[in-house]
Amino acid sequence: MLLNPLSKYPDSVDPMIFFQDINLTQVEAMDTYGRLISQGSYKQANDYIAGQDGIHGWFADYFNAIENRIYKLQEYLLSQEPDYLFLSSDTEPDADIRAIWL
Repeated sequence: MLLNPLSKYPDSVDPMIFFQDINLTQVEAMDTYGRLISQGSYKQANDYIAGQDGIHGWFADYFNAIENRIYKLQEYLLSQEPDYLFLSSDTEPDADIRAIWL
């Protein structure tokens, strides 16, 4: 599999990850992967599927990529200075203040 689990954000936009249904040339690889999973050999199954070209799906590297992209986005957002004002009140703002926000 050719999925890079590291995020390049905010320096660039990460590529989209596409999924496909398997085709007849990939049935044997998916059967082997499924057999390893059913036997509880998760690491071996992940190593096996990671070595297959052209098979993309809901595998460990996909979830690692999503997790890393979330972390990078969080780091970026936390590093930004807020450019808006927070107002906290137990009462409704008057009409003049509401007009500013609308």
